[in-house]
Amino acid sequence: MKPVRIAVFPVEQFSRYRRLFEGLSELYSIQFEPRAEADFAGCSAALLFGVARSEAERVANSGVRCVAWIKEQPLPVQSAAAHVLINSVPCVDPCLRGKTLRDRSIDQVRPLKAKTGDAVVATKSDDILWIHRDLENSSLDLLGVDPPCLTESEYLSEFLQRDNCMRLLPLLHCLRGLSPWRKPALRACLMFDDPNLHWKSYGYIRFKELAEHAGKHNYHASFATVPFDGWYVHRATAELFRENKSRLSLLVHGNNHTFAELAQTYRNGDQRALMAQALQRIEKLEKRSGLEISRVMAAPHGGCSADMAATLLEVGFEAACISRWSLLRHNPIQWYPTIALDLADFLAKGFPIIPRFKLAHDREVDIYLTALLQKPIILVGHHEDLKGGLDLLGEFAARINSVGKVTWMNMLSMARSNFCTHQDGDSLHVKIYSRRVQIKVPVDVKSLLVERAWLKAEEGETLRWGAQHKGFQTISSYRREPIPVEPGMEIEVASVFAGSVDPHEVPPPRTSFWAAARRGFCEVRDRAKPALDRFGKSAKKSIH
Repeated sequence: MKPVRIAVFPVEQFSRYRRLFEGLSELYSIQFEPRAEADFAGCSAALLFGVARSEAERVANSGVRCVAWIKEQPLPVQSAAAHVLINSVPCVDPCLRGKTLRDRSIDQVRPLKAKTGDAVVATKSDDILWIHRDLENSSLDLLGVDPPCLTESEYLSEFLQRDNCMRLLPLLHCLRGLSPWRKPALRACLMFDDPNLHWKSYGYIRFKELAEHAGKHNYHASFATVPFDGWYVHRATAELFRENKSRLSLLVHGNNHTFAELAQTYRNGDQRALMAQALQRIEKLEKRSGLEISRVMAAPHGGCSADMAATLLEVGFEAACISRWSLLRHNPIQWYPTIALDLADFLAKGFPIIPRFKLAHDREVDIYLTALLQKPIILVGHHEDLKGGLDLLGEFAARINSVGKVTWMNMLSMARSNFCTHQDGDSLHVKIYSRRVQIKVPVDVKSLLVERAWLKAEEGETLRWGAQHKGFQTISSYRREPIPVEPGMEIEVASVFAGSVDPHEVPPPRTSFWAAARRGFCEVRDRAKPALDRFGKSAKKSIH
């Protein structure tokens, strides 16, 4: 692919923001170049620091998209304690229009002055932070807040959080459209940990009511079920799931659901046996229920170590779904700059981690920031979150659906649609973020070039592709060679891990009495919670 070049002027700013540019370059596959003079030939855009507005307009009028921090206000002024408002203007992505951000990181700004024809994008109290102007051959963005200057120990994602985002957000918004990669359309899923199919309800979750509510408010709910619980299936509940598979689904939640089950240290072979048993139990659950269960792991209590990720990869899980906070907490290593900003992160030798975050009112801004990054929007909760009814899900579904055209799906579909594309003539470049993806080949494409996000260009790994009715082909050490395909066909592309094992050939471990008792206690506690809460309320009323 032809590199996308972004000029940085003056040259000393390139050094100052080196780690920021490294992260943005990795995230969007763009190339930043320092320029000592205002000559931007061959560049798709320019970042200008400390220039006059007239100079920024001159650059933008030459046909180069321009983002500028201008010097009309030489010294920053103290900013009022107020939220940031993103105005509903056409130049702003729908996921941000009219949104209020509680950014606590901005204490000083260089207030901008709007001219006729300017679109005021963002304000804080009376201060203008962001102006956009469309010009004849390009566009100009003026910013009143400096971008973050990352240290070696900081990550980009630290500056794109619900209370700290406005130093990075405008720059991301301006640059993301310059990436050669086309990310998938917006996708979403609401997830609940723990429920099983033993009865028509689980705690405060009533499956039938939730399925009807999901159809009315347009969302999909996926339940992370414990493989140990697969010993029994309530027939009517399984039928409800089969009849509402566009709204309800299952994924995997550990194996026995002991504390931080995937973050513990195990003796040699024990963790492989544990995770192989999880898949064996899930297969039996599928046969009992007639359901397809996503081979995506939701780690109990959020914890998953790199060693366990390697085991999940070995036995055949396609991905795991874990929050950024949990991923970093249980794996305190030096990560790459883009951790938690791309379609997936990777543990061990390329095991995909799809991010999720808490179903809570104070996480509303995370929905908009996730949509801006075009990542999967996955919110996770527990049955107790629905203690007040299903209105909470209706509210969050409305917020998610407000960010644009959203496709709601189960976690298997989420994992298998986690890839980017770039078309070059009759060739389609595909960057995959999952071990298996489903691709609809465009009608004008004759070959695929597959890039795996976890591998460097010189590294090879077995690639398998094809369709059920056409058969599959394999290259033992694939390194982005063109693959002939038929236009318009749907194919599966899988990157095969060299150390894969057949989970059926791994002897299952004996489940301890303690693990079985613990899981039984947790289920009884969850199912009894609504009744206990009602009893507590009645007792309280009688006392008063």
